[in-house]
Amino acid sequence: MVGLADARVAEAHTTAHGGFFYVREFISAEEEAYLIRKIDSAPRPQWKHLKHRRLQQWGGELAERTGALLPAALPAHVTDYPDLVARIAATGAFHESRHAAPNHCLVNEYLPGQGILPHTDGPAYFPAVATISLQGHTLLDLYANVPGEACPAEPVFSLLQEPRSLLVTCGDAYTQFLHGIAERDVDEPVHMSRIANKEALSGAWRVACEHGALLRTRRVSLTFRDVEKVHKGLRLGKLHT
Repeated sequence: MVGLADARVAEAHTTAHGGFFYVREFISAEEEAYLIRKIDSAPRPQWKHLKHRRLQQWGGELAERTGALLPAALPAHVTDYPDLVARIAATGAFHESRHAAPNHCLVNEYLPGQGILPHTDGPAYFPAVATISLQGHTLLDLYANVPGEACPAEPVFSLLQEPRSLLVTCGDAYTQFLHGIAERDVDEPVHMSRIANKEALSGAWRVACEHGALLRTRRVSLTFRDVEKVHKGLRLGKLHT
């Protein structure tokens, strides 16, 4: 993968057909602030409220029956400024996908104490996901994905995602692990002992995860994927001729 060769997390699962790639400061502080303003100014109906978090969908929605995308235009604040879609495509993560770039973005807001159960993203997407973290950090826990068996109690390893960072998961790593975020307010030393990307962190974060606890704050994640099957002629339920 040309654009991410130096970002591979060597301590995590890696094969010739995929792995985990971590880039700190993928966006600037100014871009982060601009994105947060855009997200927070969205009309209330754009937010979907779940039990433990709320989310927005950019680029359309997936049809429940077929898993195909009912497309909508991605907003200018990911295509023009900041040009996140082009930057992510330039990493090569989606080079072999049908559209050679992400066409969908899921915006998740996590408050302290909120998380998401271990899961896989399913077959609707090309096996690559690119996630940008805004405002707060998190620990993404990775569990062995063994067909027919329950999720293990403990993760194999974790990845710390700093604010403004990019995490790309692709290929074998996309399918061979469940990923989740534990519901807690503080990441304690016992949790941070499993972090596989310590060497890729900025100095302050590396020191913090080696010598103390990290208090969680609000975090907004932008998760980019390529939905390879797209309903032609449909845009948010409307037929365009």
